[in-house]
Amino acid sequence: MCDSTFTFGQRGDHFFQCPSRKSHTRLPKKLQNLLTSNQISQIHHVTLGFDNSFLITYRDKNGRDHMKSSNIPHELHNFLYAKDSLNLYIRNRQTIRVTIGPYNSSFFAHDGSAYLWMDLPPPLLNAIQSRIKDGTWLDRPRIVAIGAEENFLMITEKNTAVWNLSHYRTLGKMLEFSKTQERGIAEVQSVVLHPYRYQSFVAQSKNGTLIHENLPPHSIADMEGMREPIKRDTEETARRKERAVNRRPSLNHQATLRREWGERKHQLQTETKGYQMKLSLSLDISPGGIARTFGW
Repeated sequence: MCDSTFTFGQRGDHFFQCPSRKSHTRLPKKLQNLLTSNQISQIHHVTLGFDNSFLITYRDKNGRDHMKSSNIPHELHNFLYAKDSLNLYIRNRQTIRVTIGPYNSSFFAHDGSAYLWMDLPPPLLNAIQSRIKDGTWLDRPRIVAIGAEENFLMITEKNTAVWNLSHYRTLGKMLEFSKTQERGIAEVQSVVLHPYRYQSFVAQSKNGTLIHENLPPHSIADMEGMREPIKRDTEETARRKERAVNRRPSLNHQATLRREWGERKHQLQTETKGYQMKLSLSLDISPGGIARTFGW
């Protein structure tokens, strides 16, 4: 699997990204200016919302992480830009992920450790709250998508799926079928619901397959252009992980290394003790004894 970003705004804007490709159109002017500047070396995340609202997190050419936004909900702004007693930002900007519902009336946001949501559809809210006990997650959400008319999808880390997709029927049928397959839900990598367009969604599987339906006509070419790059990036990610595993010593090899190290350590300790004994003896010998040792 590879990390990707798909987000749709209310003005017909969109932003698509995978490690090897980016596509976007009709972006808010502030965001467009930032993307065309020479400030950015890596984009972590982008979310588009109502009118000209947006959020972007990115790394600059000097390796520093930044976050910029415009017209996002006040509660979300306070959460993302919270500071500690030393006036340092609390949120991890590399891992911030935000889903904004229609007209910015709802959202779900987190950075992997802290979470905030507002005005979620009641069934989604109940599903989230039922997985928290004494302030601790019992089963943390890994996918939260908010669509039109209080439609939603949530998939947890334990691959429990909860949804109301009456306005995204094809996706609902796909999820129903996935539940009947071994690791079906587990293979869902990401899902985005277009919050301003019925039946419009993007889904990516962990093997790099990309499925979409009823996207705005001007977005289809850009989405199709993402298909092969995502497939290649997914395969490359798998190869990197395999190489990393192959470089890691096997359990048997680790046991051999530990045994050899233990034997070597014992040998060094023995040699060191012997050296210390010889040294102490030489210090205890009288001057005459020293002279005899050297034949004087």
